[in-house]
Amino acid sequence: MRWLSLKLLLIQLQRPRLVPKVREMAATRKRIICLMLAGLTICGSACSVNNAKRNYVVAERLWNEGKYSAAVAEFDKVYNKDSTGPLGLQALYRSAHTQIFFLSQYSEAARKLKIYADITKPSPQNWEAQKLIGDLLFSKMDQYDLAVQHYRALLLQKPVATEAPEFHFRIGKSLFYAADFSGAIREYRALIHGHPKSKWAEKAAYEIGVTFFTRGEQRPDEKGPGTEAYQDAIDAYEDFLKKYPKSQWVPLARFGIASCLEEMDQLDAAYQSYAAIKGIYPSPNVIEIKLVRIRERKAQRSR
Repeated sequence: MRWLSLKLLLIQLQRPRLVPKVREMAATRKRIICLMLAGLTICGSACSVNNAKRNYVVAERLWNEGKYSAAVAEFDKVYNKDSTGPLGLQALYRSAHTQIFFLSQYSEAARKLKIYADITKPSPQNWEAQKLIGDLLFSKMDQYDLAVQHYRALLLQKPVATEAPEFHFRIGKSLFYAADFSGAIREYRALIHGHPKSKWAEKAAYEIGVTFFTRGEQRPDEKGPGTEAYQDAIDAYEDFLKKYPKSQWVPLARFGIASCLEEMDQLDAAYQSYAAIKGIYPSPNVIEIKLVRIRERKAQRSR
């Protein structure tokens, strides 16, 4: 019994020493595992970046060879491997740029440029990306409502940007294409008031006449709003001619006046107006057709 008690006593005395050792071994093993995982993460990240660099080199080579679809695929691989790094973002921009100018893949390019613009900080390239988005919406995709929103957002970012007059003009033209004629005229007039010396003010002044004329075409009743719109168009064209007598749009404005007179059934005045610009209008055959048609209409009435 004494021997057994002594043995139990020795076990009790040794146990406190064993527990710290076990804990120390467990902690050491945990640290080793963490270091191994960290090493694997760093290695994986470095490998991914290195692979991205190789893909970028391949993409540029394919691009220089004119293999644009294949180049886009490689640029996209770079972005997927390095989506927040400078190389990945540059690849994203190059991919979108290639799709715009060489593949006519406008929707996908706009999506990529939107990602690029949202991620990158304000910079010249960021601004160019946002301008490209606007151009795609306005010129390539006919997304006029979105174009209006986009250009208004750009004007909020940089209200005195060099491109501001053009943005205002594109807002007006987008509203015109969306058949919001009143909104288009307001935007054109705001452009003329805010940027009177801009070349876009000259174009906007001409477009006001076009917009009034188009509004008249939408309401062809000679005794209704159409006639009023045609008179508004004549007034706008004449105002344009007074302000910009040497403009390249002068022949078109004078043609617009003649067209309004024809639509208002003032055939003699319309005939004289068409005849007066036959030598300066870009398409003389169109003028001749107009003159023939008016002569035929007058002949029918005299019967």
